[in-house]
Amino acid sequence: MYQHNPDYFITIVECGSLTKASERLYVSQPSLSKYIKRLESNLGVQLFDRTSSPLRLTFAGERYYRYVLDMQRMAKDLHKEFLDISNQQRGRIRLGIALWRGACLLPDIFPQFHAQYPGIEIELFEGRSNQLEKALINDNIDLAVMNLPQSLDYAKLTCETIFEEPILLAAPSRHPEVQKLLADCRYIGPYPVAPLDFILHFPLILTKPGQNLTVQIMSFLSKHHLTPSILMDTGNLTTAINLAAEGIAATFVPEEGAKVCERPGKIIYLFQDCPELRWPLAVVYRKDSYLPELSRIFIEELKKTLGKHLF
Repeated sequence: MYQHNPDYFITIVECGSLTKASERLYVSQPSLSKYIKRLESNLGVQLFDRTSSPLRLTFAGERYYRYVLDMQRMAKDLHKEFLDISNQQRGRIRLGIALWRGACLLPDIFPQFHAQYPGIEIELFEGRSNQLEKALINDNIDLAVMNLPQSLDYAKLTCETIFEEPILLAAPSRHPEVQKLLADCRYIGPYPVAPLDFILHFPLILTKPGQNLTVQIMSFLSKHHLTPSILMDTGNLTTAINLAAEGIAATFVPEEGAKVCERPGKIIYLFQDCPELRWPLAVVYRKDSYLPELSRIFIEELKKTLGKHLF
C-alpha cells in the first residue's frame, strides 16, 4: 500500500491545493493531478473531496494520511537503529532549544561531546517552547531541551528532568531595599534569600504574555496574592536584565540565564524559596520514536554537567 513519492501526497495535504503543492515540489500541476488519480486508482478509494477549497481529505484520505506519516516515522526509526547496530561514528542529532538557552547550555555541553564524538553533527532548531513542542510532534527534531511548560502534551511526548532550575529575582544592586536585605539575610548556595513579597519594592519587567516563564511567574503571583507594579513586558530576556541593571526595575530569570547574564555591581540575583519558582529543566522527545544511542549519550552528558548546578 505504501506508494512511491509519499512526500507528494503529504505536501498536497499540507498545502491544501495542487497549485501551491506544485510550487513547493517544483512539479507541474498536471503531473500532480495524474499522481493523485493513479494513487486513488491503486488504492481503490477517493482520497480528496474535490468540491472543497482548500482541498479536503475524505475519511479514507485521512486514514491514508495517518498511515503514510506512520510509515515514514517507522522508516526513520529503522534507519536510526541500523546506524546504532553498525556502530557508525558519523551521524546527526537534531536538537531543539530555546532561543536564549543555547547561549547558556551549549558552551558547557558541546565542547566535551564534540571532542568525544567529532563525527556527530548537532543541527540546532531554536525557538520558543510551543515551537519546540510542535517540532517534536512533527518529527522535525529528535530532542528538545526546555523548561517544562504546564501545557506540555504528555500523551505524545515524554521527558527526563535534568534538574529543578530556580527562577531568580534580578534586582538592582544599589537599590536601598536590596542593600538593607544584604546586610542581614541568609544564603542558599551563592544566592541571598529574599522574602516572597520583596518584589513589591520594585516595578517588574516580565516576559510577554503566553511565554512559559510569564505563565510560571503569574502562577506564583496569583497563588501568593502578590500584585506588583508591571513596568513593561518584553519577548527578550536579555532586554529585561539590561533594563534591571540600569536600576529602573526588577525581573525574573532562570538560573542558567543568570549565569550568562552577570552584571557585577549592577544586578544581584536573589533566591525566593517557593515551589512555583522551581522550574524543571528537561529533555523532551516523542513517546513513539526510537531514541538513538547517540541521543541517549547526549542526554546523559546533559545530566552529568547540569545536574551539579542543583543546590
